[in-house]
Amino acid sequence: MTVEELRGWLRTWVAQTTGLSAEEITDTKPLENFGLSSRDAVVLSGELENLLGIKLEPTVAYEYPTIAQLADRLVNGATPEAPQATSGQTQTPLIEGGDIAVIGYAGRFPGAKNVAEFWNMLVEGRPGTGPLPVGRWSEYSSDPITSEKMEQQNTDGGYIEDIASFDAEFFGLSPLEAANMDPQQRILLEVAWEALEDAGVPANQLRGTATGVYMGSTNNDYGMLITADPAEMHPYAMTGTSSAIIANRLSYAFDLRGPSINVDTACSASLVAVNQAVKDLRVGAADVALAGGVNILAGPHASIGFSELGVTSPTSAIHAFSDDADGIVRADAAGVIVLKRLEDAERDGDTIAAVIKGSAVNSDGHSNGLTAPNPEAQVDVLERAYADAGIRPQDVDYVEAHGTGTILGDPIEATALGRVLGPGRQAATPTLLGSAKTNIGHSESAAGVVGLIKVIEGMRHGVIPPNINYAGPNRYIDFDAEHLEVVEDPREWPEYSGQKIAGVSGFGFGGTNAHVVLTDYRGLTHQDAPQVAVGEGQPVALPVSGLLPSRRAAAAADLADYIEAEEPNLLSLARTLARRNHGRSRAVVVASSSAEAIKRLRQVSEGTVSVGIAAADSPSVHGPVFMYSGFGSQHRKMAKDMIEISPLFKQRLEELDAIVAYESGWSILELVHDDSQTYNTETAQVAITAIQIALTDLFAAFGVRPAGVIGMSMGEIGAAYASGGISAEDAMLIACHRARLMGEGEASLADDQQGAMAVVELSAEEIDALPGNIEPAVYTGPGMTTVGGPREEVLALVEKLDGEGKFARALNVKAAGHTSAVDPLLGELYAEIAGIEARPLHTTLFSSVDRGKAYRPGAVVHDEDYWIRMTRHSVYLQDATESAFDAGHTQIVEISPNPIALMGLMSTAFAAGKADAQLLYSLKRKVDPTESLLDVLSKLYAAGTPVDYTKVFGSGALVDAPSTHFRRQRFWTNARPSSGVSGLPGARVTLPEGAVAFSTNADQAPSALALLEAAAEAVTPGAQIAASEEHLDLPAKGEVTTIVRRTLGGLSVEVHFVDGASTKLIAEGFASTLNLAAPAATPEPSLPQTVTAPQFADPEVGVDAVRWDPAKETVEERLSLIVSESMGYDVSDLPRELPLIDLGLDSLMGMRIKNRVENDFQIPPLQVQALRDASLADVITMVETAVAEQPAASASDAATPATDAHPTPFALTESDEAGANAATVSAKGGADEARGDNRGAEGAQGDGERDGEAEGVGVAPRDASERMVFGTWATYTGKAAASVTSALPEVSDEVASQIAERLTERAGIEVTAQQVHEADALENLADLVREGLETEVEGNIRVLREADGPAVFMFHPAGGTTVVYQPLTRRLPADVAVYGVERLEGSLEDRAAAYIEDILHYARGRKVVLGGWSFGGALAYEVAYQLQERAARGEDSAEVAFIALLDTTQPAHPAPDTLEETKARWGRYAAFAKKTYGLDFEPPYEMLETVGEDALMAMLAEFLTSTDASEHGLSAGVLEHQRASFVDNQILGKLDMGRWASVSVPVLLFRSERMHDGAIELEPAYAEINPDGGWGVIVKDLEIVQLPGDHLAVPDEPAIGIVGKRMEDWIEEKIRK
Repeated sequence: MTVEELRGWLRTWVAQTTGLSAEEITDTKPLENFGLSSRDAVVLSGELENLLGIKLEPTVAYEYPTIAQLADRLVNGATPEAPQATSGQTQTPLIEGGDIAVIGYAGRFPGAKNVAEFWNMLVEGRPGTGPLPVGRWSEYSSDPITSEKMEQQNTDGGYIEDIASFDAEFFGLSPLEAANMDPQQRILLEVAWEALEDAGVPANQLRGTATGVYMGSTNNDYGMLITADPAEMHPYAMTGTSSAIIANRLSYAFDLRGPSINVDTACSASLVAVNQAVKDLRVGAADVALAGGVNILAGPHASIGFSELGVTSPTSAIHAFSDDADGIVRADAAGVIVLKRLEDAERDGDTIAAVIKGSAVNSDGHSNGLTAPNPEAQVDVLERAYADAGIRPQDVDYVEAHGTGTILGDPIEATALGRVLGPGRQAATPTLLGSAKTNIGHSESAAGVVGLIKVIEGMRHGVIPPNINYAGPNRYIDFDAEHLEVVEDPREWPEYSGQKIAGVSGFGFGGTNAHVVLTDYRGLTHQDAPQVAVGEGQPVALPVSGLLPSRRAAAAADLADYIEAEEPNLLSLARTLARRNHGRSRAVVVASSSAEAIKRLRQVSEGTVSVGIAAADSPSVHGPVFMYSGFGSQHRKMAKDMIEISPLFKQRLEELDAIVAYESGWSILELVHDDSQTYNTETAQVAITAIQIALTDLFAAFGVRPAGVIGMSMGEIGAAYASGGISAEDAMLIACHRARLMGEGEASLADDQQGAMAVVELSAEEIDALPGNIEPAVYTGPGMTTVGGPREEVLALVEKLDGEGKFARALNVKAAGHTSAVDPLLGELYAEIAGIEARPLHTTLFSSVDRGKAYRPGAVVHDEDYWIRMTRHSVYLQDATESAFDAGHTQIVEISPNPIALMGLMSTAFAAGKADAQLLYSLKRKVDPTESLLDVLSKLYAAGTPVDYTKVFGSGALVDAPSTHFRRQRFWTNARPSSGVSGLPGARVTLPEGAVAFSTNADQAPSALALLEAAAEAVTPGAQIAASEEHLDLPAKGEVTTIVRRTLGGLSVEVHFVDGASTKLIAEGFASTLNLAAPAATPEPSLPQTVTAPQFADPEVGVDAVRWDPAKETVEERLSLIVSESMGYDVSDLPRELPLIDLGLDSLMGMRIKNRVENDFQIPPLQVQALRDASLADVITMVETAVAEQPAASASDAATPATDAHPTPFALTESDEAGANAATVSAKGGADEARGDNRGAEGAQGDGERDGEAEGVGVAPRDASERMVFGTWATYTGKAAASVTSALPEVSDEVASQIAERLTERAGIEVTAQQVHEADALENLADLVREGLETEVEGNIRVLREADGPAVFMFHPAGGTTVVYQPLTRRLPADVAVYGVERLEGSLEDRAAAYIEDILHYARGRKVVLGGWSFGGALAYEVAYQLQERAARGEDSAEVAFIALLDTTQPAHPAPDTLEETKARWGRYAAFAKKTYGLDFEPPYEMLETVGEDALMAMLAEFLTSTDASEHGLSAGVLEHQRASFVDNQILGKLDMGRWASVSVPVLLFRSERMHDGAIELEPAYAEINPDGGWGVIVKDLEIVQLPGDHLAVPDEPAIGIVGKRMEDWIEEKIRK
């Protein structure tokens, strides 16, 4: 058959197969252009075999894609050069390459959250594919066309379990921006961070460096989703959904300055990204690279399209190289590898997981169709890659193939592999094949990096995982001829060449091919020696950090748990932690044992600091100052221990010693090692200088460099070297000759000519006025001046001052330095040092030579004249230190063998108002140098100074320490294509009672909050959800009903789901029509006049409740008083416009306000939840409306004119309409309002987008000063601070002046606008005004009222403060002193013991009354018991007249102390944590059986304290109240009243009608309490008074009126008579 005949046959075959006419078929067009599929190409090859009688590859039509080329090939045979000539390919010269090290990697995969889980899946041969997860693509369910296709087509795939959750706060992103970011960007941020952690490269150390980012990505499903709903489009989505931003997002987040490139070549994208990273590392465009890719299937369109084309496997699995291969399965995945040049990684001592030897990228060119593979191009890319790697193809052990499991794609890939890797192989050394796609599906743009990670893990474990779903060899692949073998079972890595070699392939469907060649690592990396003592019993430093203190606390707790469980080697752990990121909130634990480490880490997690702990919530703005002290720090053993433990210190000292030997002819090291010799003036000064330089260089090796330096006398030499002013050689030259001359001069003096020096308590003026020849030498600090002169005169002055009672101490010297006594030396000194090179400074020098001078970097200072002045003139150390403080430095480290200047520095610090300055030392006599170095490094590290602990502890074994724990929250767009959320809230129906119901399908709603918001808006346009709580997750499918009821001030909204025969409450909320989110701004806030609290000293008032009288005060005045008393603020300090929750409203405060308002104004019950986001102004409006709508109200007796009110149900009432669980209360004396901020991305910021919310668990106002400052700041800035310890934002000069004026007025002392600007946090401002305010709490005592009559001490309730007793104070006679005893941590016994002295101090010999509400009653009884015991021992005590117990009780039938009951109780507390905080706390019941309840109590307390309040819409004060309540109530629940049986004091017990529901929910035993509360067993003289209301109503009106009257009666009876 001729070529022309075969062409005609082929044209006919194509026409018959495709149905095209013969005229449409030309010989030069690719066959794919006629509509032929890959399966048609396989059939064609078979028919040609039959026609021509020859054996053909099934891929022949792809190798020769036109009729002309194919006919020519089949008739004339293959020409070796023809394919290359046809494609126009030419060999390019090789670029000089270089090996690239993989030093870390991380990933997220279907069925595997991390690399470890991924490897287990691979080696166990498990699939990660499955059906579409519930909720994935639910946004399209309301689009009838898309939803129908989703039902019809195969949507199985490899899906990551959760693609919506993300830790936005960790990466500094707002919820709004996070929701508008493609999950691909979010997931890559977390995976890149994990990869850096795995690499041991702290992310903070990469800031500003030439670190490149190369990421592959293809999909833009999320962007398509957002743009499909214009109503939800936000400007953030422009960057959030741009593919170009994916790599840029990482570079921006981590401040990386190298190339930042997003690669989109479809399925080869991540391998092409790696190839680009390799090239840039080789040519120096980057020094470190993050390379990888991501693929997230956030939309259904591509999957539906693939399924419609028949590309998707009908068996929902990829069968790579298998005869039953039937298509692909799409998949999610993300992976990042960290790369360095191999020589750099070896130099840096990195852990090298694998080595990339080479890579290549090319294109298919004009193949048989745009998406058709080109076999020749695949051969070419393989040849290029192995040539670039310098590796013989026949040495390759394994290829991680593209392996998509298609009947023709696999043969084409296998054939290319066989052509390149097959020649030269034996049958026993086949190229092994596999593909991770068989496990997890085809992750497209992430597939290449997934394959790389699989290969690297295989090399690390020495195992090649199986290629699953393999039924047998593909019939179109001749495995034997190509020397290929599919790995069917886990196989030991063969190492044909003596090392592990593998290739990874990736082919983009647009024709971009990539191949990467890698090997295992067999070399040696640089090993650093430790520079401190290491080994058994030696201390190590364990750094922990986080963006916020709460994250640091959580990290410390995780680390403590890890040490407790795994018992790792502490040195290995320290080395591991040194390689982690170092966040802004830092702590270091120094420990010598696991037990010590666990204890101190627990303290860090609890926010306490003790010995062995250094911590700081944020870095110091200014770095440390190194202070080089002078003569006097020498001691016999100096440097000896350092030489033994630190090779770097020893090496540097040897180098300096050589200079000394040359200049002076003696050896420092000989002196150090010879204990028989002592230091004299010359040798001591030279040795000190050498030690100072060696320490400076050692600190530099640790990454610690000073931000400024100070020299003291001869210490100026070390300071000059440290600041860059002179070289080490010149420094030692100056030290040698200066010291020699001083030593010679001293030795030349006869006894009667010797001088002396002394430290005296005299000012400069007093020294100038001294008679004789005494001169000032060193101004160390206030009251600490060193003088010098003739010995007799100096000794006489010391004796005189000592007699006057002033400090004076003679120094052990024989000459008077820095005085005229040194004048004879100066000429020779100048000659000896002439020619030294003064260099520009690189560090600021606070000079003690030139008084008050601070020389900045770039200045040239240290010429010969400077050293003459240094030797002759006085040392102005105090001035230099003050300059450093004035520049903002608060850390000074004395660099010397032994600290001698810290006392003077301390005096200066106090005089300069820097009492909080840290004055540290580097070494100290008789202190182990390892301990002193670790101590100073830990304090520097905590303050933000870079410390490279890898250099401190050297190289060595690492451990698998806990990695960063991300606090993920769901962030997802509300966009809905087609009808979308515009269909919310659904079909409307008006119910008979006036409520409105809406019905809709659950899959149309993005969230329950969206339903609440839409329903509220539909009923009352403009209504905003002020508080909400989600009880259950919104179901994926089914019908949901939203019911809206009108209430006072707004709407009550509930979402229900009908589940079979039952109806479940999904969510509820309150929508306000009072515009809570945007209070009207006033240019100049008007501060109301202080409302004077009414006093009720008149006994005739009786027990009637104190009602509001509109004739005497307005609603605002009474309500302001109620809120101020309940929250502990002065009335004038309460901002009217800010939500009470931002001012620290906790549940107990909320209940007190509710009870007082209901009683005083006689209105229906308020809903506590409504107080949550309401401001004082809002509550005033609500109450004014409620008062006006009361039936008995009229315009004349209302504080404000009443409007015509309709008889609608009162707003915010706790009727059935408000829904169950409107408030959640904690056991015994605490309550917590329902959580209302589980509202998604917008919801969390929705109410006005409060940007002042707390970041992390902050500190609420703790005393009157802090509350006053807190309120003032909020009033004038319009927003509450996150906490009193949080960093303050910048304010304008005008606002600062207003705040300063207000604080000055309130505190009675001057506060300036400059001080407001300079305050880092509100606690700093509070410190300023505290001295001007009458201290409200002194020690443990709050003076509620001082008086000369009987003394009443009331103890705090569970988790609360004694502000709660203000109403009682008013109810007691005016001459009765009332003191609140505030909360401490510790056991009941320890707390009572700590209170005794304060109680005795305030009692002043008077009879006392002890009392308390709930837990406070127990404290009162314990104090009474301890006072009685003290009296029995003859110690100071006080007589207790009686004890007043305000509903302190125990259950009638205490719960049995059994394991079953304990488990049940912890189950209830777990439910409480879930409902109250949204915390998924699953009690580990196994631990209950093994370690007991006490361990779990500690665990829950830690869980609560380490929780970020802002994540749950809680203020710091709320969370602290709940934590403290929990601790106190646990103590109360385990009381042994029998301990107090010996107490012979009358007891007045006030009993409420019942325990509140929340307490019963947690402790059902409290449902039944005996009338005597359990006290009858031990109390002989017991009177019980019944009160109205439940337990929470006791401290407020009207119940407190009864309490006050009966206590007054007993005071008259027991004390006054």
